[in-house]
Amino acid sequence: MNGETEVKNRIRLKAEEMFSQFGFSKVTMEEIAAELCISKKTLYKYFSNKEHVLKEVIGEVKCEITTFVDELLADKTMEFIDKINKLMSFLAMHIAKIDGPLVRDLMKNHPEMWSDIQKFRREKTHANFSRLIQEGIERGFFRKDIPAQLIVMMYDSAMQGLLNRDALSELPFTSDQIHREVNKVVFEGILSDKGREKFRTTNFEIEN
Repeated sequence: MNGETEVKNRIRLKAEEMFSQFGFSKVTMEEIAAELCISKKTLYKYFSNKEHVLKEVIGEVKCEITTFVDELLADKTMEFIDKINKLMSFLAMHIAKIDGPLVRDLMKNHPEMWSDIQKFRREKTHANFSRLIQEGIERGFFRKDIPAQLIVMMYDSAMQGLLNRDALSELPFTSDQIHREVNKVVFEGILSDKGREKFRTTNFEIEN
């Protein structure tokens, strides 16, 4: 990694930390520069404005999700239960961020950016969950009598519901807890007899 790339990554990581803690609107370029002990001139050398920084942050998160999920689903040596465990834990980690200031800020004040994130989520959910369900059916862990497309649609609808702040505020659970319960309902409902026995004997539980 060359010097300029390292500086740019430092800026992105610090900005992501500050956006997550305070929200996008409340953080200024001056504050980002001050936290990194660099001049505003140096900051603007790499990023033209705060929106540019945010796009880099979101782009890196998308890349991280895509790389992790694609590599996990492509692994043919991993036990299927372990694969589900790792995937759901990874998604739970990102779902937990729903409760943070950044997401609430984007939903309220920057709908165009939030719309882009939602589009990415829908596309990745459909493609990757479809692959997971199909693999589960082929390995005999999931029932064959429930259309895979219907399962994917139900799961996507459930995930969309997690973003309904008004509905969630009435429940005494965090987004992470709700996500885990949704996973239990979805997966226990589509398990085959073989899958149910395997899950029972391995004490399957989504990792923290």
